[in-house]
Amino acid sequence: MGVIELLRSIGRNILEGIRRNKLASSLSLVALVVSTAFALTSNFDERPRYRKVILPEINKAERQFLDVMSEAEDEQEPWKLLYFIEAHRRAKNALRVARSEHPMTPAGKKAQAELIRYYELVDEELAIIRTEMSNNESYDYIAEWKKVEAQLLPIRARWEEWLAAAP
Repeated sequence: MGVIELLRSIGRNILEGIRRNKLASSLSLVALVVSTAFALTSNFDERPRYRKVILPEINKAERQFLDVMSEAEDEQEPWKLLYFIEAHRRAKNALRVARSEHPMTPAGKKAQAELIRYYELVDEELAIIRTEMSNNESYDYIAEWKKVEAQLLPIRARWEEWLAAAP
């Protein structure tokens, strides 16, 4: 009984406050309705924030991966192999960076999921190539990587399309 009486008392005090402050209460209600309507209907575009805050980290990790992979293509054995293994490690780092960033909008989340999917597949394919390298010494792993990369780039392109769209 004590709790019910307390809630009734609080309810009565709220109603009395509304009766005394009709203008303030009505303005507060209007502000609540208008701000809720704006919040629910606005099309927030997070791409400018994404480009400023998230993209530099992703670009840095991707650039490191691509630079090392480019070195692997240019070098001779055994450096080529070492650069290739390092590129795989850098691809895992790019995946970790992509997973650590969290866009807010559904479109941003979908695009980020495509980038994560791309790097998951890159990691998987590089692991497969490395396994094949250990089984076959004459395996042309750079040519295989280029073939796999060509197949995977359309996935990454969906992320780039979202990123390049206006604002």
